[in-house]
Amino acid sequence: MKLYPPFMVLIGIGAQLLIGQIAPVSSIIGLGLQSLGVVLLIAGLAAILLTARAFSKEETTIIPDGEPSSLMQNGLFAYSRNPIYVGMAIVLTGSALLSGTYWSLLVPVVFVIAVQQIWIVKEEENMEAEFGQHYRDYKQRVRRWL
Repeated sequence: MKLYPPFMVLIGIGAQLLIGQIAPVSSIIGLGLQSLGVVLLIAGLAAILLTARAFSKEETTIIPDGEPSSLMQNGLFAYSRNPIYVGMAIVLTGSALLSGTYWSLLVPVVFVIAVQQIWIVKEEENMEAEFGQHYRDYKQRVRRWL
């Protein structure tokens, strides 16, 4: 079974909830940072939805191991080659702050490392094979994350 990124996010949120239950101290992140967590959660979801809509408009696959039919460079893709993954990391950061424990902040870090190793490296190989120099030029202009 492949561990697609949305499932990785759900596992991450589950891990944060578990950390919140077993952490040796109760809430150690203040209300201000927890409020920021709500903002980040909403911003991350918005980035994911905007990017998903862009995939639909371009009529190309959103599936990480699918075959791309379009090299997307507009919208959030002008700032990041992986705006959905950035959105997911932001969601996990927001949920970490909402959980109230500092240990939960490890989850977005683990997610970024895992998604890069499991998905991004292979996706970039596929994009380069499909779009050649156009993709290499895009990689020179736009960062992988932010």
